[in-house]
Amino acid sequence: MLDRIAVLVLACCVWAGAVQAQEVGSASGKGTIERIVEPMTGKSEQVTFQPRYSYAYPESTGAAKFTWIILTEKEPPLKAWAVAKDRAEARRLWCETEKTSFVAVKLDADWKVDLYFLCPANGAVNTEMLSTWNGLDSVVVDFEVRDGKKLKGTLRTGSGACGDGETWTYCTPTGDYTFDAPLSK
Repeated sequence: MLDRIAVLVLACCVWAGAVQAQEVGSASGKGTIERIVEPMTGKSEQVTFQPRYSYAYPESTGAAKFTWIILTEKEPPLKAWAVAKDRAEARRLWCETEKTSFVAVKLDADWKVDLYFLCPANGAVNTEMLSTWNGLDSVVVDFEVRDGKKLKGTLRTGSGACGDGETWTYCTPTGDYTFDAPLSK
């Protein structure tokens, strides 16, 4: 009887660890994503984006180390993404088939924004150009918690710098989000 209980407890612990490794976090806020309506003319529209879920994971390419933060409107298929050979393509396909939007931020080893991607619920991933020339970064990630187990903070995006010379804000804000994402291994 004790052997069965020990096996049951061990099975529960293993299952809980597997679930924890695939846990999705929370996100909130509001922003917009540009969606091309007519590729030939470049006509586009702004799609509202309001994330509810967040997810973060490390990535290594040779000696380079990165961290990804993903915000989504629908609960993402974390297990499928974790085993995909090309996680970016897996996200793109999910955006297209589920008709749901996401934003993805790739941070470098110094926790600075390296790349910023957006998918407006149609599988067409936009790569946002990062700008700092006016003194205000177009994509800003600030952390409240960054402890190796989770990333909690804010993600703000926009274009242009408007201000009085001392205080600057985006002329056109495009996103203001919070996230509390477990950092998968």
